[in-house]
Amino acid sequence: MAEQTMQLMVVSDLDGTLLDHDDYSFEEVLPVLDRMDGAGIPMIVNTSKTRAEWLAMRGDFGNLDPYIVENGSALYDGEEVTVFGTPRARILETLKPLRGAFKFKGYSDASVPEIMAWTGLGRQSAERSADRHYSEPLVWGDTPEKEEEFCQLIAERGLMTLKGGRFLHVLGKTDKGKPLEHLRNGKAAIIALGDRENDLAMLKAADIGVVIATKDDFFLEADDVLRSTETGPCGWAEMVTQILDQLQIPQSQTNNG
Repeated sequence: MAEQTMQLMVVSDLDGTLLDHDDYSFEEVLPVLDRMDGAGIPMIVNTSKTRAEWLAMRGDFGNLDPYIVENGSALYDGEEVTVFGTPRARILETLKPLRGAFKFKGYSDASVPEIMAWTGLGRQSAERSADRHYSEPLVWGDTPEKEEEFCQLIAERGLMTLKGGRFLHVLGKTDKGKPLEHLRNGKAAIIALGDRENDLAMLKAADIGVVIATKDDFFLEADDVLRSTETGPCGWAEMVTQILDQLQIPQSQTNNG
């Protein structure tokens, strides 16, 4: 059987991929997660969200696997933490002298109600989103030309920027692909799923990269990837099911419904 001849690992973005972009629903993926669990295939979340955010929701998925937060900044595996990013305090210090020349607003400037408005999250979820250790999400208010200049200045200062579905993230020199080799440990085949530019490094580092279609018809330029026809969790379930079928992973014997 397939799980006896290779080790598989699914690494997934959250927003717009495992979770619906608008209402954060995920019911469609649950039968597929059951199937993976039965075959011993871990599901590693790789998200721009914080540790607090994922810990609050992962029980809904029945997930106890390692996870990666803040765009590849830290990998948590039980009590072990591997840091790939830069402390947020340094990031905020780097942003200070740039505020006069560029129009942006970060999480560190915003009230909880503002974060709620930006994200559509409830109060508790917004508070967890603000509990950041390795990154600063920005709402960009300037021109695309100024954004390009800003990103260059950030790079010159030893940090980097990543564009997600809602925010421009400032973080250390890491990305969602960097922790994958640490996870792989030379012996696992990785299936990675994402929908936005900040997922590109993860898709490239995987053995099988999958781009999930978006509701706004955004097209992610990526080579050598599979692409879903459905969006969000429906697309996730569509593509993981297709891959598991091709690899002859057995169907789950349990039924959520």
